[in-house]
Amino acid sequence: MKKLLFFAVIALTWTACGNKTNSAAIDADSTQVFEVPDTLNTVEAVIKQVNAVYDYWNQQRKHFDENNPKVQSLDERFGTREWQQVREDAWAADRDCECGGFFDFGDEGPLDPWLYDCYEGRVSADSIKAEILPNGMAEVKFLVKDAVTTKGIPMRWLMRVEDGQWRVANIFFEKDGSLDLLESLRNYGWEFKTDKQFDIAKWYDGLVELAEPLFTGYDPVEFHEYALIDVDRDGKAELYMRNNEARYEAIFTLDEKDPHILIDADDRRSISFFKGAIQSSGGCGTGCNMGEVVVLKDSKLAYTLNNMEQYNMEGELSENGWEKDGKEIPTEEGEKLYKSLGDNVEPYINWHGINIERKPKLSDYAE
Repeated sequence: MKKLLFFAVIALTWTACGNKTNSAAIDADSTQVFEVPDTLNTVEAVIKQVNAVYDYWNQQRKHFDENNPKVQSLDERFGTREWQQVREDAWAADRDCECGGFFDFGDEGPLDPWLYDCYEGRVSADSIKAEILPNGMAEVKFLVKDAVTTKGIPMRWLMRVEDGQWRVANIFFEKDGSLDLLESLRNYGWEFKTDKQFDIAKWYDGLVELAEPLFTGYDPVEFHEYALIDVDRDGKAELYMRNNEARYEAIFTLDEKDPHILIDADDRRSISFFKGAIQSSGGCGTGCNMGEVVVLKDSKLAYTLNNMEQYNMEGELSENGWEKDGKEIPTEEGEKLYKSLGDNVEPYINWHGINIERKPKLSDYAE
């Protein structure tokens, strides 16, 4: 890892603690169409703006004046307003974080969203390939290079026209599994602000009481960690809690009047996620698999979907039953509903330790 001496003094970029969501890139909503003036609706105009980003960086690096209030960061100069706001929210989290910040990738970091790890000498974009997308956006793939990283580091940008120029709406680290920076930074900033206002002690005893009937084989029922997640992306948090030793976990909806468990799992089942849905699945005996899905809308339960598969001794599927909201439905309907959930996703999960002394109950003193 190169020493980033210049990085310590220049204010052109922000370092934006926590886990990074390394999932498949979530691209712009293809149903939203953006206006592109005829003068900018060309691949050449997009490529010209990509080169302008690094020309600006190199110029400011050479003539940087930290006392000049008019100097813009790359985010301000070339990012969309949405990108700038998400970066600012993440930066606010970093200021309160006792760690290296969002872009501290361990051995690789600190990294920069625009440059990755290219700071030595002149920085440039090489082998640029641009495509105008049907919704008025542009996708750009290229290699960012400097005097040391001559082979280049792959980058991908989504761009759209805003304020009369092509601006960067999202950046993907192709080297890190196509890490979607806009989505990851948005979740990172949201989780920080939400958790700052959240008091686990207020909820803990009541939620444990709700969980006790589900985990009757464990005494006492207790949780070691929690995370705030937004399954249906409505800005309201669901609460994910787990016991690390006994390996059970539950996800709760945080309703002041009616908090309840959405789904649970133990050492025989595991939890996974879809966009707007949660699944608990695992074995239910010899040759038996079962899955339970809860689908959310506006932080409330929309419907449940259950499936049980039974295989014979030859490994062939002998039974395949589906239920929606506890009522049996045809296999074709169940499979269609399940397929409509799409691919699995990995939500942003930042675990926090729970250190709450359990309140004794009368049953603890029973003989």
